[in-house]
Amino acid sequence: MASAGKGIGTAVAAREDPGAALKKELNMLRDSYMGRLPVPQRSVTVSFAWQELWGKASRYLSHDDLKQLGEALVFAAQAHGDQMRASGEPYVIHPVYVTSILADMRMDLPTLQAGLLHDVLEDTPVTADEMKNRFGPTVEMLVDGVTKLGKLPFKTFEDYQAENLRKMFLVMAKDIRVVLIKLADRTHNMRSLGALRRDKQQRIAKETLEIYAPLAHRLGIYQVKRTLEDLAFKYYDPTMYYDIKRRVKKRLPEREAIVNQAMETLGERLKSMSIEAHIKGRAKHFYSIFEKMNRKKLSVEQLYDLLALRVIVNDVTTCYTVLGIVHTLWKPIPGQFDDYIANPKNNMYRSLHTTVMGPQGEPLEVQIRTWEMHWLAEYGVAAHWRYKEGQGHIDELDQKLEWIRKTLENGPETNSQEFMERLRDDVLTSDVFVFTPEGDVKSLPRGSCPVDFAYAVHSRIGEQYVGAMVNNRIVAADYVLHNGDIVKIMTSPQGKPSRDWANFVKSSKAKSRIRSYFKRLDSQEKNENIQRGRELLERELKTRLGENFKPVDEVIPCISRIAHDVSCNNADDVLAAIGSGAIGPAGIAQRVCVALNTPVSEAIPQVPEAVGQKPHSFAQKGADVIVEGASGIVVTLAHCCQPVPGDAIVGFSTKVRGIMVHRENCPRLEKAAPERLIPVTWGNTDRKKYDARIIIDALDRPGLFGDIAQVCGNGGINITSVMASQMGSGNSRMKMDIAVQDLEQLYSIIARLNGIRDVIDVYRG
Repeated sequence: MASAGKGIGTAVAAREDPGAALKKELNMLRDSYMGRLPVPQRSVTVSFAWQELWGKASRYLSHDDLKQLGEALVFAAQAHGDQMRASGEPYVIHPVYVTSILADMRMDLPTLQAGLLHDVLEDTPVTADEMKNRFGPTVEMLVDGVTKLGKLPFKTFEDYQAENLRKMFLVMAKDIRVVLIKLADRTHNMRSLGALRRDKQQRIAKETLEIYAPLAHRLGIYQVKRTLEDLAFKYYDPTMYYDIKRRVKKRLPEREAIVNQAMETLGERLKSMSIEAHIKGRAKHFYSIFEKMNRKKLSVEQLYDLLALRVIVNDVTTCYTVLGIVHTLWKPIPGQFDDYIANPKNNMYRSLHTTVMGPQGEPLEVQIRTWEMHWLAEYGVAAHWRYKEGQGHIDELDQKLEWIRKTLENGPETNSQEFMERLRDDVLTSDVFVFTPEGDVKSLPRGSCPVDFAYAVHSRIGEQYVGAMVNNRIVAADYVLHNGDIVKIMTSPQGKPSRDWANFVKSSKAKSRIRSYFKRLDSQEKNENIQRGRELLERELKTRLGENFKPVDEVIPCISRIAHDVSCNNADDVLAAIGSGAIGPAGIAQRVCVALNTPVSEAIPQVPEAVGQKPHSFAQKGADVIVEGASGIVVTLAHCCQPVPGDAIVGFSTKVRGIMVHRENCPRLEKAAPERLIPVTWGNTDRKKYDARIIIDALDRPGLFGDIAQVCGNGGINITSVMASQMGSGNSRMKMDIAVQDLEQLYSIIARLNGIRDVIDVYRG
């Protein structure tokens, strides 16, 4: 009897347990919303999806928030009415699963509501005002940010894609949550891609690999990145996907044995030292295996990091303690250690990475991080956003998301193609980190060159670029920068961009600045030609028409009618062609006179002038060097330092030889009297050659000078003299005089000579 009484008491206590009562109440509340869905949107699968979402959200949302979440579900289901997915399921199952992914990131109520409603504005008659009135401006703004521009006409799919992304980025610059909804949306769409046609599967998979997976990577949301990459890979290249999957499955047991042995060894050592740690194996996902196979030219069987070891501890100090223990247990492989705690990645990722010779002499990758770092690594900017929301630390996150605002530079002024180019170049690519001579870090797209670096420092530095030194060696403008390079840019007031740069720069900033420079230059040149053409034509018309002369402005309609006859589009093009010398002014003047039906002086031949004559020039050819405030003075370039256009120069007044022009850093000027130094500038140096001396230190070998001469010849450089000598220990030195156009060409040939086999160094004499 006693035991029976005890059982009854336990049952009563269970009925009165407040936790169980609350759970029951929440379940009833959850199910009440399912009962309010329209019949076409109600199904067992929708019910299961809603239960999953509710379970995740109820762990951190309040009771009132859960009620508002339920109202958003009902509103979405009623709006979608009898719409179905391509798979045949009720449409509302898609927004429920999207919101479930957002709940994994522990996003706030407005984000979850926007997840449930994200297709309502695009696919139903509900208006933005209705949504704003029902759920508030924040939810409406988030939903609008992920709504496609479906009702606007676009010439190509690429334009449509670019403008949708631009719209998303505009909202994203104000509120990062919009891209989290978009990534969750794309993740579930990829999971249900099997219901679509093969061509659609491939197009969506390609877009996912090119845009959305790299975007998730840039935001540090590795869980979403891995999921998107593997799902897209499966549909984009199914043959390769299943081949890698089969080969990995075959090799996995061998790797699991090594990782399990390492986990056991490390676990025992940490336990003996009273260090709390969670150790687990981390499997490499299939797409990253595919990428590494292509990058390293290896087979699956040759990859050693199919499984890696991940150690999660409680604080940063313990991370470094565990690193020391790992390196004590197994020998580290040189060059295979990265400290992303001291130097976090751009996407806020932090961790210690090391590769050691693990059990059985096999390489083993080990990652060490704290629990906070692990959460941030999995959910990236989503985790940072929650931290910002809870703690109020806005500046740090805003600074880390500055790249979003940079992506939108020039805004609507850039066309769709330029926007996609900027997105791919600056956002969706890996970075390379290089240093200024002062030690500042610059992040550039992988494959960048010194010109990209120059523009990253400042646009003016880019426009005055004449050469670069990487790790104290002069390199070519198209030299590919690597992580850790120290880059010094050499500039000159006479420096100017080259059209060739557009063929090898990688950053969108460099590309857009170079384009802008030449647009300005072409516009300025055209305006000058128009003005010159106007003067030439007016002079010709005065001669022909005499007292009947009319200014060019009054005969513009006549010139416009003539334009197409001389292969021009309008009157300005005709005047520009006259100014550049492409069209003779006499021929146009004759046509204008005929069009005006005005008598022409008999002294003037009435035949069109030949097209293609040499351009008329009003400017006198100036001197190479201009002495400020003086003329008629003998000016000579000094032989000691041999300045060339682009060098910073200064004049030195001699007693009998006029003014000698030196480079500003010429040693001979160190003790010169200041009153004898005269300001000078470069003048007209076009199409002229200047002597320069270079010194080449190299390992002596047969054919060395032949290689040097060939490089100079290919670069259009004339060698005027050479003096070679032995330096001992098999080394040689050549002092070589060459003729160059300017400083940029000099640095360019030095960079190319530096690339010759056995050349140690090349520098100016």
